[in-house]
Amino acid sequence: MTMNRGRQQKSALVKRLALLADTTAEIGDQEVSRPWAETYVALSLAMLIAHFSNGSATTLAGAAAALLAVVGVDAVRRAEVRGLRPGGELILAGLVGLGGAGAIRLIPTGLALLIVIGITCLILRAVVEWEFRLRQAPGGATHRDRVAALAVSTFMLFGASLGAIALIPGVVTVPNTPSARPDAVGIFAILAVGIANAAMAALLAGRLAHLRDESRSAIVRDALGAAVLNGVASAAFATFGAARLAGPAGLAVLFYAREIWAETPEGERNDSRLVLEILILVIATAAALLWIGVGR
Repeated sequence: MTMNRGRQQKSALVKRLALLADTTAEIGDQEVSRPWAETYVALSLAMLIAHFSNGSATTLAGAAAALLAVVGVDAVRRAEVRGLRPGGELILAGLVGLGGAGAIRLIPTGLALLIVIGITCLILRAVVEWEFRLRQAPGGATHRDRVAALAVSTFMLFGASLGAIALIPGVVTVPNTPSARPDAVGIFAILAVGIANAAMAALLAGRLAHLRDESRSAIVRDALGAAVLNGVASAAFATFGAARLAGPAGLAVLFYAREIWAETPEGERNDSRLVLEILILVIATAAALLWIGVGR
């Protein structure tokens, strides 16, 4: 009897989720496809779980949000853009899911949760559909497309970096929110922050190098360079306690500066104006971190 009752409850839950997905698909003037609706529902549930989780469960919930976003977007690709192979949209989806799950921990419980979930879903759809159009463009990516891709990647890295530090207990705390816990920032937390940011920077740098039609070795080199730079910098920020938004913002600026250098032809990288521009970005970032308050 107990097993049958459990099965009935699971079946009822599945039916409710399916009904919720159908209802979501009918919202708005333009009908939302079933894969998108299911992605919205799954991501929303994962974000809510991340908000109410504690300890290591928080990190797992964030990883689940990223994974569900990737799986959902892949289902959208197979249903709506048939013939297009998996690509950068999966990277962007994972970063949006991670960023949303982390951001929702930095706000108090209330109506704001629904607003953050809604904004996350809108960002997810916008960047994924933009990526689909970019990859389907005849003749490949133009210079303008690559500039836009760098801007999108920088924004995605900022959001995902913020999500990563919010999902690792103790790294960043905001009063009166689920992140306000007295967890000590140990070596494992610092390593986790460094590894997460290194992986995200590597994926985005590799994607940008691919858009530039770089060779496979150049793509690997750019990805490793971005991973080392952002991994070490993020671990340092976590160690010295870069205040809230300052750390992710600094990582985004460093990534942007490095990509400016990477996309410049090798013969022009010694240009004094380019070197000066990158130095100004790095120095301004360091000054901003100190001004905002490292260690506050």
